[in-house]
Amino acid sequence: MKLRCLGSGSSGNCYILETTTEALIIEAGVRFKDVKIALDFDVGKVVGVLVSHIHKDHSASAGDFEKIGIPVFKPYESDMERQVRRYGNFVVKSFPLVHDVPCFGFLVVHPEMGRLLYASDTEYIRYKFRGLNHIFVESNHDKNMLDESKPQYFHQITGHMEISTALDFLNANKSVELRNVILLHLSQEYSSESVFLKEASKVTGVNCFIANKGLEVVLNKAPF
Repeated sequence: MKLRCLGSGSSGNCYILETTTEALIIEAGVRFKDVKIALDFDVGKVVGVLVSHIHKDHSASAGDFEKIGIPVFKPYESDMERQVRRYGNFVVKSFPLVHDVPCFGFLVVHPEMGRLLYASDTEYIRYKFRGLNHIFVESNHDKNMLDESKPQYFHQITGHMEISTALDFLNANKSVELRNVILLHLSQEYSSESVFLKEASKVTGVNCFIANKGLEVVLNKAPF
């Protein structure tokens, strides 16, 4: 299983989980054309698309997938807090997050990669998970870097996870099964990639990455 990041942040979010035969898209916040290029135009291998919430940096191209018959999972359009879907060999469970609009995280399970947790655009995660192999979690800003005098201050702290909160979540959910941690949706102004990576590595003791555009990571269940 390979992860490819096509974007992470306010300019657009999109991640591809891909095997040789199938692909699952997490977030549809970049141009549909960019997804097609990343897949070498083999969009027929896309078994499903997961969209966490309605904001355009996560949902802008969802309609393009639906137009060609690819199922798009939008749990925020339902009154149910938790839903389960199967797309090819992927099993997806949704759970509610804490944002300024209805927003959901996803637990994604696949025989090749094991259990993957995805959570972005949330102030915190109220649940604990067992046996995670890969954690994708928002680490948007460092509260000590914020400037209360700037107009975007309240937007920054509302519905977005601070690094210390993300580290607490990682510490509570790490296990011997954990293989990779990917930090998502970093603020350009109020974060430090090097510091965040160092702290996440210290807490988890596993491979840690920043979800910058172009990132590729092999996601295997086994440690080799």
